[in-house]
Amino acid sequence: MENIKIPKITIEHFEEVYIEHVSDVLRITKDEFKKKLEDDSITSLNKKAERFITTYLKNRIESLTEDNWYASKELYIQWKLFEGIELERESQDKKESLLELLELFKQEVMELEEDSTDKKKKIAKIIVVG
Repeated sequence: MENIKIPKITIEHFEEVYIEHVSDVLRITKDEFKKKLEDDSITSLNKKAERFITTYLKNRIESLTEDNWYASKELYIQWKLFEGIELERESQDKKESLLELLELFKQEVMELEEDSTDKKKKIAKIIVVG
């Protein structure tokens, strides 16, 4: 992950209405929400999202775009914010959406790897035959 630029989701990423919703439901201030997101510790929602996504994709994250990262991290954060409280259905919906998205990414990565392997085989045949 050293060479891959993973975008960080900040509080500015969310609309004010959503921030107020989170604050009301979780009974936290906007600053506390901001800290949950933007803190540099390993317990921040951004870091946890990165670990979950990377692990789920079995470290095959090289081909993820910035948009891929934003979409998957946003879903992870929304899932984790409401997990285990009265909005369990909302949390479950975000989790299911995240897993569907990550499965698409995983399939895309596998297809790219297969294409690369096929190209290498063709090159090897050309070298052997040529």
